[in-house]
Amino acid sequence: MVGRNLGRAFPAAAPAWRRRIGRLSCRRTAEMALFALASPAMSEAELRDRIAADDSLTDPARGLPPPGPGVVLFVPHLTMLETVTTATWLRPELAARSWHVLYRPLDQPAADRWVREGRERFGMRLISRRDGLMRLMRAAREGQVAVVLFDQTTQTGAPGSFFGRPCAVTLLPGLIARRFGCAARICWTERTGFWRSRVRTEALHATDAEGLTVEAHAWLEGRLRSGDEACADWLWAHDRWKHAAAAPVSGPAA
Repeated sequence: MVGRNLGRAFPAAAPAWRRRIGRLSCRRTAEMALFALASPAMSEAELRDRIAADDSLTDPARGLPPPGPGVVLFVPHLTMLETVTTATWLRPELAARSWHVLYRPLDQPAADRWVREGRERFGMRLISRRDGLMRLMRAAREGQVAVVLFDQTTQTGAPGSFFGRPCAVTLLPGLIARRFGCAARICWTERTGFWRSRVRTEALHATDAEGLTVEAHAWLEGRLRSGDEACADWLWAHDRWKHAAAAPVSGPAA
C-alpha cells in the first residue's frame, strides 16, 4: 500500500527513494500511534519540553483571529497531529474560544477512553463523527473552533484531485466555514524530533467550499513535495485514492 501510493504520487522518483520514504513513513506512523497511547501519562513539564506553539497561531492573518466569527481548522494526517490538542494550553489566549474536534472513536472502549481523556486533557472537546456533526456545526455557528481532518478518503465524498490523480474528498470543513462565515485555516504539526513538534497555522483564502477543499489539498501536496522529511511525515499507508471519482474538481497538476 505505502509503496503503491508513493508510486502514484511520485511516478518519476527512483524506486530506492520511494522505498526509503515508505520505510520512514511507516516508522513515523508507529511513532504517531505510540505517542497517542503514551502522552496521557506524560507530565506537563515533559509535554512543554516536547511541543511548541508557533507564533502563527496567534497571528490574526495566519492563525486564529480575535473572537467573533468561528474558525474552521483543516488538519492533515502528519506524524504529531495529536499535539494540536495542546494548543490552548500552550497559548492560553487561544482558549477564548472552545475547540471542538471531530474524531473517529476507537473500536476498543478502554483504549478509546484512554486516548480520548488524553486528547481532552487541555480543554479540547471531542465530537464523534458517528453522531456529532450537528454539534460541530453549532460550535462554528456560535463562534467557536471546529477542527476537522481533511485528507482522508471518503466513500461518500465529492470528486477531487490529489497529486493529479482523482480521489474522493470531504467538503465538510469548507461547507461549515462558508455556511457560518468562519475563518478557514490549515493547522498542522511540524515534526522536530522523536515525539517533538511545533504546531503551526496558515490561512486559506478561497471563498467557497470547493475552493477551500482544493486549496487545502494543494497546500498539503506542496508540503509533501517540499522535502524528504516533510514527505515522510504523512500517513502514506492511508489509501487516499481508494474511492477515486470519475470527474475531479480542478486542482494542482502532478
